[in-house]
Amino acid sequence: MPIDCKQASASAETVAMADKIRSMCSVITKIARADLQTRLENHDSGISAIEHGVLRHLSRGVASMAEISRLMGVAPSTLVYVVDGLVKKKLVKRGKDPNDRRREPLALEKKGAALFARIPKMDASSVLVKRLEAMKESRRCEFLSLLNEFSQGLPGSEKLYLRPDTEARDELALSGSERASSTVKARKP
Repeated sequence: MPIDCKQASASAETVAMADKIRSMCSVITKIARADLQTRLENHDSGISAIEHGVLRHLSRGVASMAEISRLMGVAPSTLVYVVDGLVKKKLVKRGKDPNDRRREPLALEKKGAALFARIPKMDASSVLVKRLEAMKESRRCEFLSLLNEFSQGLPGSEKLYLRPDTEARDELALSGSERASSTVKARKP
């Protein structure tokens, strides 16, 4: 059976593109983690970026260490030490599952919830915010829309909290050129 050269090269191009995306995501993740750590230090939180990630997932109702491990991409053995530290700081508590003695659901202590609530999610000093500000508004919106479209098609993305604030997302989607075109459409009889 003959091989379609165009299809084979397109596939190779797509593989190369996926490899570039993986590399860029690694760089962005590294920068985002360092940025978060700086923000945590500036707010005297006393927690690390990985501890913040655990608090974030617990604040969204995830109680299973296995699920948090999967969502964060952290080995369960590493997460045990992180959770132990949060328990010692009285930010997190371990519970007991009456149906499974091996399972210890996690929950935020009041102190942990208060700490998480007082740490700003993002501010203008963030490297990521500054980089986005350097882009034109229409490009920022397009970039976010494309990332959202790409992420939504990945396995497990429904658990990544990519859609927690639909009002904010809808507002972003209507900003820039899209807002202008919706205004023009609204004016037409």
